[in-house]
Amino acid sequence: MIIQNILSVISDWKTFEAFLKGAYTWCILMDFHMNFMEDLVKQLHEHNKKGIVHMDLIHGIANDQYGTQYMCQKVHADGIISTKPKAIEAAKSNQCISILRIFMIDSRSFMRSVHMASALQPDYIEVLPALLPGIVKKLHAYCDISVIGGGMIENQEDIAKCLSGGMQAVSTSHRELWESVEK
Repeated sequence: MIIQNILSVISDWKTFEAFLKGAYTWCILMDFHMNFMEDLVKQLHEHNKKGIVHMDLIHGIANDQYGTQYMCQKVHADGIISTKPKAIEAAKSNQCISILRIFMIDSRSFMRSVHMASALQPDYIEVLPALLPGIVKKLHAYCDISVIGGGMIENQEDIAKCLSGGMQAVSTSHRELWESVEK
């Protein structure tokens, strides 16, 4: 279980090094090449931190059940984010935290996402964009899965809106936001 309000999204080495020195435990790794993933996760674990791998945004590996199985079994990722049902199923079967990423474009995409989440039962749903009024209540009318907000988080007020709206956490690549909150 993720017990943290802000998930630091890390996509470069400089930010990764800063995260290792920070107070947060959980991060999301993306935009790295798969050849670096084992070392990144090993370093996280050596610093008593946890890494969630964004399978759709890792270079050099398929975002399918086989790529996910590799990330869980060989790399020892603590969690997986993906838009792909097969990746979510593989994460669950390999005892990794599973986060289904969904994009709220219109009511049709909402219903497709609800049906997918209900069928897959991931540990979390990451909703993009995060700043959708009432989205958690609307999602919970169909499925009782914890919600993480992602995308378009620009300031502390955005974080507060998401958390007060029922989201368990937000993910952001804005290092200054997660650094200012952890102090």
